[in-house]
Amino acid sequence: MSWYPDLGTETQIAIGPHVRAVGWLSDQHPFPTGDTTPEVLSLIKEFCRRWGDGLHSLHWGVYAGSHQCELCRSRKTTGNVGVPSGELLYVFPEMLAHYIETHRYALPAEFVAAVIAAPLPGTPEYHDAVAAFREYEQRLDVQ
Repeated sequence: MSWYPDLGTETQIAIGPHVRAVGWLSDQHPFPTGDTTPEVLSLIKEFCRRWGDGLHSLHWGVYAGSHQCELCRSRKTTGNVGVPSGELLYVFPEMLAHYIETHRYALPAEFVAAVIAAPLPGTPEYHDAVAAFREYEQRLDVQ
């Protein structure tokens, strides 16, 4: 998996001024550590569980193969997740719950607020909340 700095505007699956990367960790780059509340971790796990439900809404493709945790090599995942928050889309790998639980990765505060407020993938509210991001991607494809 590729490393991207937290809150940067580029990830493996989405790029642009509307994107904010979260949790694209690597063993080659330090990352903040700390505690995450059980409530927030539970929401992250639910977003991760539903990653496939968000693909259609976001018009994202599925990448072949899995990603192995570079930090401990004990976990593999395949998905990418988007969390809408107004004009921003926070994008993270499905591996995020593992990073929090196993490696104590500390989430950016603005991302935590977005997760708490966002609808879950697979719901009509989520589909509506990411509509602008689908249109943004379509405009990029045309250019």
